[in-house]
Amino acid sequence: MTFRITTQTRLTDACYSLRYSPHLINQLAIISCENFGIRGRSTIHLIGNQNQISFNWSDALFDVSFVETDPSLIVTGSGDGSILIWKLNHTNSSPFVSLREHNREVWCVHWSESRSNDALLSTSADGTIKLWNFNSSPNLQATLTGHESIVYEARWHPRQSGLIASVSADCSLRLFDIKQSSNIISPRAHPAEILSVDWSKYDDHLLITGACDNRIRLWDIRMITSAITVFEGHEAAIRRVRFDPHRRDRLASTGYDGQLKIWQLTSPNSNINIHTERICKEFIYGLDWNLFERDKLAVGAWDKIVRLCEFFSM
Repeated sequence: MTFRITTQTRLTDACYSLRYSPHLINQLAIISCENFGIRGRSTIHLIGNQNQISFNWSDALFDVSFVETDPSLIVTGSGDGSILIWKLNHTNSSPFVSLREHNREVWCVHWSESRSNDALLSTSADGTIKLWNFNSSPNLQATLTGHESIVYEARWHPRQSGLIASVSADCSLRLFDIKQSSNIISPRAHPAEILSVDWSKYDDHLLITGACDNRIRLWDIRMITSAITVFEGHEAAIRRVRFDPHRRDRLASTGYDGQLKIWQLTSPNSNINIHTERICKEFIYGLDWNLFERDKLAVGAWDKIVRLCEFFSM
């Protein structure tokens, strides 16, 4: 496999999150934070289309998600506990909706990828997950509890509406089925804080987690008591894990070691690290696969650079 960086975009601050648009080819939303998110302002950048857009905000923003049912909107999670909805135009550089229910930092926002309903989830350092309904007007639908510390990330299942996976600083992996009012927990999914989670785009029962033990674990939710396999190779905490949306058997990971790793699932009980690229010496917080073009992904790091990358099979 051959790897190359096709484009580099320099930011003014450290990258905290990035997402490819599900609507427009190669449009990328990026969040960067002044002073590494400890204090100060943040910037939303939209790149990859003809009109480059940027918004400034007075507080830290930690995550971004496109609104699946409206290509003109994005949502961000803020350090003051608020959720902000933005219109992607040049005339209004302030959010047009602000929602405030969390009482600490919002670490993750994720719009449901099932376009049958307008639903958003948000996770926070207050230990809760909030579910928001936008079918008519924005309103808080439910608060999911159970985690005992920071909820770093949660993701809607891409096909099973109402199913959510979440991970936390309490080392647990939780599954919430809001339709069945059920909650399944793996209390020690890792022996350290879990920072990231993602569902397989092809296998309904598979998900992955990445944690501060430098390992990725693959899970089958039908037997959540133990991981199917463990991926080893990172030299520091793993900040993002993402399944490839174009291939059933591939995933990517980035972490605090400045490395991007591509993994091949060779069988249910084994894996191969097919490529490692040491991107930089800083933390890599941003990672997402291109939704329209195969073998392309974006990586954003604390060295203030977003790199668009491409793989070639030899």
